[in-house]
Amino acid sequence: MNALSSSAPIVVTTPVQTGIEVAAPVRTVVLLEDRAQVTRRVEVELPAGPSRLRIAAVTPLAADRTLMAHAAAGLRVDELKVRRRWRIGAVEQPPDAAALTREAVRLEGEITDREERLQVAQQRRALLLQSAKLLVDSVNKELPYAGGFEPRWEKDLEEAYRRLREQDTERNGSQRQIEALQRELDAVQMRQGMSHRPSEIFEAELQLDLTADKAGRYAFDLEYTVPCALWRPIHRASLLGEELRFECEAAVWQNTGEDWTDVELRFSTARSTQRAEPPLLEDEWLQPQRRQEKKVTVQVRDQAIATTGEGTASGGLPGVDDGGETRLLDAATRTTVVSDGRMRRIPVFQFTAPAQVDRIACPELEPLVHLRVRGANAGKHPILAGPVDLLRSSGYVGRSQVGFVAPGEKLALGFGSEDGVRVRRESWASEERAKLTGKLTITRRVSLFLSNLDDSPAAFVVQERVPVSEIDKVKIEVDVKETKPAPVVDEQGIATWKVVVAPHGTDRISLVYQVSASSDVQGLSGSV
Repeated sequence: MNALSSSAPIVVTTPVQTGIEVAAPVRTVVLLEDRAQVTRRVEVELPAGPSRLRIAAVTPLAADRTLMAHAAAGLRVDELKVRRRWRIGAVEQPPDAAALTREAVRLEGEITDREERLQVAQQRRALLLQSAKLLVDSVNKELPYAGGFEPRWEKDLEEAYRRLREQDTERNGSQRQIEALQRELDAVQMRQGMSHRPSEIFEAELQLDLTADKAGRYAFDLEYTVPCALWRPIHRASLLGEELRFECEAAVWQNTGEDWTDVELRFSTARSTQRAEPPLLEDEWLQPQRRQEKKVTVQVRDQAIATTGEGTASGGLPGVDDGGETRLLDAATRTTVVSDGRMRRIPVFQFTAPAQVDRIACPELEPLVHLRVRGANAGKHPILAGPVDLLRSSGYVGRSQVGFVAPGEKLALGFGSEDGVRVRRESWASEERAKLTGKLTITRRVSLFLSNLDDSPAAFVVQERVPVSEIDKVKIEVDVKETKPAPVVDEQGIATWKVVVAPHGTDRISLVYQVSASSDVQGLSGSV
């Protein structure tokens, strides 16, 4: 059958265009721990049929497997890919970098030309100097036989040394010009180094083949993932009288090769690269053995109190776990993040809460009395663990750390130490073992000496640790008769005193506790 016969219809197809370059600005960026998900918005007029779009100024680090296009109704995506190429030479460089390159090439050419002239001048000077020496030697040889110093000798010598002086002037001028050009070249090269733009640039663009059902204006989103971008939580706490203002921010770094201008930033705690692996199972063989005398071996260790904050302000337990739920936080405002690898602080949220201000001393750690500020998380989002900058009315105080704090939960921050109050700690222990039963008794005595150097009374809280036993064969008791004044001991073994030291006064706290262990307990002696 003849396809071009008069009876057969002729079908005319519209060829795919070579590529229409369209603008696709970055609208939203979701930052993860070590990467970022970038969303670009495309709005374009398309004819009916196939079309090809090109989106320039895209980072070549875009992961091909993460490319995704959310096509609108009446629009079909045929292909989406990243085209990468090297942009080489001064012609394809950015205008400022190309101008610096041309200036450097010009200066290098002038320096080379001046150096060649200087070399010729030095050779000519060497010949003139040799000619002058020969002239002097000839005069010295003829002078004994002459009746006097002839005028022609004086004329020849004057001409020879005049030409030598002119050559020296030309040589010195060439040297000064070379030095000046070299200084200009060094300045241009320094500007090139500061711009951090190599002569060979690796660039990329998105190529998108589409088919539209009908002509019209279409809008759709493009998504891809890039490395070299990350965020970490960072905070700022300000003590304003009886109020605590807490600002949660995000420290953002990005060196992806593309700038994010006026974008909506979102911060996610999802770990897309973390995976769970099942444990390895091994066979366990059981064999009968003779009954042996049991010995209990104990170990004294420091145990961190398992809590995400200072307790709940409303009385109920928080229903948020520190690592059990992925968080997605939005930046407070749209912002611009340039691809230069520098840190930028982006505000996320802030809140103001009533502050409970007191002073606390932990002499086992250091002999200082610290200003402690406690307040509840009055925000709608949890406070993620990270560094926190501390500020008071006088300015910057220092930096501390804050853990995960759920909404409504309390947090405690230390705002520096009180210079006029000191606590000195002395501690010693004695051991005694019963001769008949073998029971071991360890008595630990702690003496705290408090001093106030200020002109006003000092009221603060003193805390000491008392060991907590996890087994029945080891018992720990506070000697209420020897301990003065009587402390309040919680279930974690923290003994607390509320004291008031008079101006320029002193005070003393004595803590005595006993550790008792049965004879079959080992490893306790010398460790409490």
